[in-house]
Amino acid sequence: MAIELIDFHIDYPDDATRKHQRRGVRVHLPGLTAWVLERDAVFSITDLSTFGLAFNDATTSFQVGQEMHVDVHVHGKVWIAGLEAKVVAVRDGALVACAFPNMTRFQELRMDKLILEIQKRWIKIRKQQTQQDGDEANANKT
Repeated sequence: MAIELIDFHIDYPDDATRKHQRRGVRVHLPGLTAWVLERDAVFSITDLSTFGLAFNDATTSFQVGQEMHVDVHVHGKVWIAGLEAKVVAVRDGALVACAFPNMTRFQELRMDKLILEIQKRWIKIRKQQTQQDGDEANANKT
């Protein structure tokens, strides 16, 4: 019995490509806001993941590399406090993307819970819409 060895390798993208890929599920929920300590200002969150968030800044005053502390609020109530955030991108002058480089275990667990709850809400809404569409289709058949 002979075994033939095949030359096999896997190419991984270089760091420049990987740093722009999303590392987590991104969610949005009306009522999600970020309070930035250094600005003493609240910004509406456009998307949120375990690893970061993005928000709109009409003042266009944030710069890539800038570090800050952020509290995530859900309908005006603090959900996660004291997140260390770093601006990783500013798009179209107003969309500020931040990463959370040093989350504590507690902050990570709270963020995971929030994202999971938002995903559950999405699933529930989609099921209701699918059921309504099915009910309407059945009503039209009769």
